[in-house]
Amino acid sequence: MKSVTFSEIVRIRERPYFLRRPATWRQLFPWALTVAVGLPLLMLALHLIDPETPLPYIVLPALVGGLMPVAMMGPGRFEMRTRFDAHYMINTLDEALVSLGYLRSKSDADRISYFRPLPWLRGREGSIEVAVQPHTLQVVGPVGSLRLLQQRISA
Repeated sequence: MKSVTFSEIVRIRERPYFLRRPATWRQLFPWALTVAVGLPLLMLALHLIDPETPLPYIVLPALVGGLMPVAMMGPGRFEMRTRFDAHYMINTLDEALVSLGYLRSKSDADRISYFRPLPWLRGREGSIEVAVQPHTLQVVGPVGSLRLLQQRISA
């Protein structure tokens, strides 16, 4: 796509951290299960492979890896700029989002909303909002999904 440019993905903060709503148990369960069971098993397996390795060299990278999904779910934003009318890019955007498991929930002349029908996500969490401007599509959503979206569209 020679006529489309992507901006950098910028993290946005909708509210201060201490004012965020607490997540529900259904949202935290997969992450908590991974941290409580998966990480200790990974650390044990790595320790059994090489018992001479100091434990901090095993534990610290495993904990950082366990916390990585939290960083990927934060909200972010990027822009797709085109030389022609941005409405022509909506079909490409739809195809890429459908391949990622998103469905269009509502559309307007200026805004399009997509959501992922996953049981552990509440209403707007994980959703993607697209603002349509004359030569720009501004996409807001989870950082991990935005990275995958950029890869799908640019391929």
